[in-house]
Amino acid sequence: MSICVSVIYLTKNGGNLFEESMKTVLSQRVSFGFEVIAVDSGSTDGTLDLLRNLPARLYQIPSNEFNFGLTRDYGFELAQGEFVVAISQDAVPVGDDWLENLIEPFADPSVAIVQGADTMPHDRRLFYWDKISFFYYTRDCARWRRQYDNIGVSFTSCAVRKSVWEQNRLGRVEMSEDKVFQKKVVEKGFKVVFQHKAKDYHSHLYTVSSLAKRSENEGIGWRQVGINYSLMDMMLDMFNVKAILLTFIGIATFNIFSLSELLFPVIRPIFLFKGNKFTRSYVQ
Repeated sequence: MSICVSVIYLTKNGGNLFEESMKTVLSQRVSFGFEVIAVDSGSTDGTLDLLRNLPARLYQIPSNEFNFGLTRDYGFELAQGEFVVAISQDAVPVGDDWLENLIEPFADPSVAIVQGADTMPHDRRLFYWDKISFFYYTRDCARWRRQYDNIGVSFTSCAVRKSVWEQNRLGRVEMSEDKVFQKKVVEKGFKVVFQHKAKDYHSHLYTVSSLAKRSENEGIGWRQVGINYSLMDMMLDMFNVKAILLTFIGIATFNIFSLSELLFPVIRPIFLFKGNKFTRSYVQ
């Protein structure tokens, strides 16, 4: 069967979740041929051994050459399929029909991007603000959703028509290359659709430090796509009534366990603002 779809991972020390993700991808029941490609940027755990023992094409780059836009372009260039699926190394497809469902909307030739649906796993502890679906409450995210029909493209689990990407390569992008691509494609009149049937488990736990870095890098990403996050936005988000109320509910119901969860409504706006206004390169 000829290859129709290329599933592409960008990997670095993927750990157990990556192994689970790979095995679930390889067990997909599909009506087309597909391949799995990994571009690794310096794994030192068992990621490389895993890839060498599974039916996947492995490519390696030095860690200091990694860039979200350029490395994503490199992975897409390697794809033999008509459609390219980007999946995060810590995202695990739900069921054996995830890939079939993700590709289904391309029957419409005007569709350029199909966005999968992140959902929360049930077998592990979840970050409180992810668990209650309030992580992206800030005004930057709301502004993007209003502008793009309530869809924020994420390469966590997303399919792209390769011919459209070839006309809209990313180039060097410090952060949020998925939003950069969405902006380019929508401005040229292509369609982006959300596929509720293509679900994946994806979540993170954060320390205060990792939450601050994540938020600061998001601020950089928003700047790259023209989203301004002002001092007023920061203040309004820090004193968002619903966020404050949900903090008290989380404490009262014993759902807030960590300092990062407790301080989230303060940390996220402050570091979004810092990244959007002052930070010039990706924070490691």
